[in-house]
Amino acid sequence: MAQLRDRIERHENGTPQFRLNLWRKTFETPSYQKAFQPPQEKTWSYSLPATLDIVVNRACSKSYIAILPEDEKANVKDDIKTIVEKGDDKVWLDESQSIFEYPYKCFVVIADKR
Repeated sequence: MAQLRDRIERHENGTPQFRLNLWRKTFETPSYQKAFQPPQEKTWSYSLPATLDIVVNRACSKSYIAILPEDEKANVKDDIKTIVEKGDDKVWLDESQSIFEYPYKCFVVIADKR
């Protein structure tokens, strides 16, 4: 997953991404602090069944990949295919059907009103 993320993030060009934690500044504002209790954070990890096509399509749905010229997008797709086929740490669910685990994390912030 890290290799896949590193490959597509080359094209972010400064777009605000969740992983940059810029959204956390919301909780530092006087208006948030006046109206809400300190935020509580919860994270759940889980996996979904995936195939090569699902991973490629998911990566291509990122806005900064979707707007690339077709030749650059083709390079991204080829690189993603290479990364997935190499399969570092890939966990097969059904190798005969080329279905493997695609790990996710669900991040939730609970904001209780004062």
